[in-house]
Amino acid sequence: MGKRIDLIAVCLLFPFWGMGQLKGLEMPESKLVMVKYGPLLGLEQGSYMNVHFGLERQVKQLKLIKPNTWAVNVQFDYNFKQSMAGMQSGFWFKTNRLDLTYGARMVWQTDFDNHRFGFSPNVGYKILQAHFQLGCNLLSRNDQMAKWNTFYASLRWVFINNRDIKKRGE
Repeated sequence: MGKRIDLIAVCLLFPFWGMGQLKGLEMPESKLVMVKYGPLLGLEQGSYMNVHFGLERQVKQLKLIKPNTWAVNVQFDYNFKQSMAGMQSGFWFKTNRLDLTYGARMVWQTDFDNHRFGFSPNVGYKILQAHFQLGCNLLSRNDQMAKWNTFYASLRWVFINNRDIKKRGE
């Protein structure tokens, strides 16, 4: 029984010992990045359900501690119930492996007679290729158009087709 407790204590304290050793160690900055891109599919739910499809390009630093990730995307939206379409171009970034994503999108919407433009800040969480986002559409006023999602929850999946490892700046 005593050996088991000693083993458990060592297993619990080992990560803290390792972190203590790394605090004084200065690691060189990695200049390698992984560039991934591919199509995306998603759903957005607010007052109305919208379908997304588009493209996304992600760039992630290849380093052990606190790798930054950032991405740009273009997506098209369609609302079947109201027959409205839209296009969004956005950017998001993440400053750690398990951190939240912070981003914004430029929004264009149409009901095929009228148009509306806007801006949409969002916050989300990304795990593997699934990206959950919460946001708010801040749109120009147009009383002739039907309502759109002011607040939304979005779930998207990016199907990565290509991965390239490059030096930063290339």
